[in-house]
Amino acid sequence: MNYLSYEIDDFCQDSDFIGWVLAPGPESDAFWRSFLEKYPHKAAAVQAAAERVRLFQFQEIEPQPSDLNRLRERIWNDLETPVLRLSWWQKPAFRVAATVAVLLVSLGVLWWSRVPGASQTFQTDYGQVQRIELSDGSVVTLNAHSSLKVVENLKDQPVREVWLTGEAYFAVAKRQGGKFIVHTPEASIEVLGTEFNVNTRRQQTKVVLQEGKIQLLTDQAPALTMKPGDMATVKENDQAVQLQIVQPEHYNAWKESYLVLDDRPVTEIVDMLEDTYGLRVQFENKVLLSKKLTGKLSLKEMDDFIENLSTILDTDVEKTTDGYLLR
Repeated sequence: MNYLSYEIDDFCQDSDFIGWVLAPGPESDAFWRSFLEKYPHKAAAVQAAAERVRLFQFQEIEPQPSDLNRLRERIWNDLETPVLRLSWWQKPAFRVAATVAVLLVSLGVLWWSRVPGASQTFQTDYGQVQRIELSDGSVVTLNAHSSLKVVENLKDQPVREVWLTGEAYFAVAKRQGGKFIVHTPEASIEVLGTEFNVNTRRQQTKVVLQEGKIQLLTDQAPALTMKPGDMATVKENDQAVQLQIVQPEHYNAWKESYLVLDDRPVTEIVDMLEDTYGLRVQFENKVLLSKKLTGKLSLKEMDDFIENLSTILDTDVEKTTDGYLLR
């Protein structure tokens, strides 16, 4: 199975993937963990697809007998029809789980319109930045290789909620008594009306507050009230919140296609290029990875960015099939 070419819709229609999401086992967990470690740029699509599959589990609705009869007839008709792709049925570990998963999703489609909390997902490709105007008047700038799920009819919800994977800058519209919550894998950010940047890459959530006031909520640590200039970091396996004082403009400069460095190591630049642009940057001299840089570099043309970086580090550049080699 060539999952490397899959997008969200492809994952949602794949029986093995559905079986893993709804009925995970040791073998399927090991496979998908290995896949995401090898291809981290597919994490946003995998997570968004998994969330979409799980949406069918949000509310249990008793199906009508007529619905079940129609579904049963469709299933038996499908089973009697020859098909070309049967490879996934040949995997004993997934046979039962995948069958159950397909039934659950099929049932969910029958009354999807009656399930509250339907959502819309926005997703950006490598190197693409998207400006999203939400129905409540809030504006989200979604960075490259990121995904944002928004509840439909957001402006009419008592609590406005969105789910982020990747990075985004939020300018939240104020509404009397109406909370706005950004959910990430590690934490939730609760606001009334403010501007802030959220980055969920590399198994951690970083929140930088530009203006206003927000509360950072995690499963274990007490709620943290942040003020402008605060950067809070929550790691996946450590719910303790690390708080720093920073210049917020340095962390949202990506909106204007700039990278601002303030004594930050080269390793962070390498991670950013892979996470945001899908580029692999390698160094022959590994010592350079620990070097810290200060300055402002344009991200508008990637070849120019790499040339400028190599000049600063006094290296030569060689273009590779998936990125660059600095030697």
